[in-house]
Amino acid sequence: MLLPPDTAAGILRRPALRNLFAAAPEAVTTAVSAPEPDAETHLPGLHRSKLESTYYDTPDQWLSGHRMALRVRRIGRKRVQTLKAPVPGPGGLQNFQEIEAEIAADRPQLAAVTDAKLSRRLERENVWRRLRPVFETRFHRSAFLTERGDSKIEVALDLGSIIAGGRRLPIAEIELELKSGDAGALYELAEQLALQLSEDFPVRLGAETKAGRGYALASGQEPVPNKATPISLAPELSTEDAFVAIVNNCLDQLRANEEAVLSTEDDEAIHQFRVALRRLRAIVSAYRDLVDDDVQAMISIDLRWMQRQFGPARDLDVLIAETLQPIHNRLKGQAAFDQLIETAQTARTEARRTAHLAIENPRYVSMLIQFYRHLHSGDWRRASARARLGAPVGDFARPLLQSRHKRLMKLGARYQALPEPELHRLRILAKKMRYGAEAFHSLYKPKAAKKYIASLAAIQDSLGSLNDAFVSRQLLSGLAQRLVLERGMAAADANLLQGLVLGWQTARIDRDLGGFEDVWRNFADEKRFWNGAKG
Repeated sequence: MLLPPDTAAGILRRPALRNLFAAAPEAVTTAVSAPEPDAETHLPGLHRSKLESTYYDTPDQWLSGHRMALRVRRIGRKRVQTLKAPVPGPGGLQNFQEIEAEIAADRPQLAAVTDAKLSRRLERENVWRRLRPVFETRFHRSAFLTERGDSKIEVALDLGSIIAGGRRLPIAEIELELKSGDAGALYELAEQLALQLSEDFPVRLGAETKAGRGYALASGQEPVPNKATPISLAPELSTEDAFVAIVNNCLDQLRANEEAVLSTEDDEAIHQFRVALRRLRAIVSAYRDLVDDDVQAMISIDLRWMQRQFGPARDLDVLIAETLQPIHNRLKGQAAFDQLIETAQTARTEARRTAHLAIENPRYVSMLIQFYRHLHSGDWRRASARARLGAPVGDFARPLLQSRHKRLMKLGARYQALPEPELHRLRILAKKMRYGAEAFHSLYKPKAAKKYIASLAAIQDSLGSLNDAFVSRQLLSGLAQRLVLERGMAAADANLLQGLVLGWQTARIDRDLGGFEDVWRNFADEKRFWNGAKG
């Protein structure tokens, strides 16, 4: 798993990229035997070892539920116990610590947990007496040290299996760890390896640790769509650290949905992936005056590119589910409309393939590495904004929310006279306001923030049919052309189908806008929650 930067992971002593490349086994084998990438890279020696680990937890998975992992690794005759546990960091950020010790037996030893507070907690919860094996990992590791300038980086290549209840998952991954020198060299090597491997194999950043994959295998859990986890910002957190925390939260949501996008047909997976992209764009936009111009331009270009790869798949999901299928249910037995549905489903399959390829595109891997590099190094910060970035996050959030609310109110106050494009813009402003409110709501009173956010969601829902029609018009035109060119339908019949769908959408828009007055009034009456400090 690609770990957050040191600013959000204080316990991490040496920057490391865990489970960096989840590649095909052939890719890992190739990388082990590959020649040096360039003259600056040296292979002082290749160390090979066989690593076998058993992961333990209680029957109710108390450790996993508290974001901990406990393993005993067998390395020849040695037994090494490792406990990974979260600890609170500065300003409420979550960090992780590893407590590692050599033990004499195969089973975990409580005495090896040297953190006294954590040891007492485990004993109080009766964890040690309830431990049982959950899964195993068995893999061969090939590790070597590479030098890039003054930096030394360990490259470890793991090839083997995760085993649980007779089921297996392959392990084929690369990990990098900075032993000394500049962390920038770590990210440069990561990008270089990604590009090198992607010439022959699909390459992805692993979104799950071996422990995470092992728990999923043991429980039989299939990949599922993931909504964003709640963001909790402490009032004393700096504006800079809040940006790091929010961006990492967005990246977590993005990567948590990759596997569901690739291996399921669940519409929600692509939707949540796109939500994460939009949240990222929203927070980068909100910090526009505090982010370096070059960094912002690069991030914005990459995010827009990724959103374009996923846009058609999501738009077709919505068109089929919200418009075409309901019409089809009312027009059963209509051969022409059957062809329209089938053509739309074919187009969706193609669009989903585009989304799948984007996740395995080296540009996406590079985008993620660049995000983490910028967060780690801090070079995303605008030089002239140091003072503002160091100020408490409330000093940034309050005027931002007030400004966005004012813009939304100014446009929405004229909603009865707004043409459709402006109503579409009103929905976009409400969505951006919602992203901002959700990012910073933990700084304020929860009840007022929750009601305000719910009223923004109501605006989005009420204008949803308008948005669907706005997005689907180009899609419908393309589907009509395919009906003519690929299925031999008469152009007049294809145009008639297109007009039928647009008429259905117009009726939905009229119905939804009929109730918008109450929706807008409720929003306008909501308390501006950012005007009151958290009690």
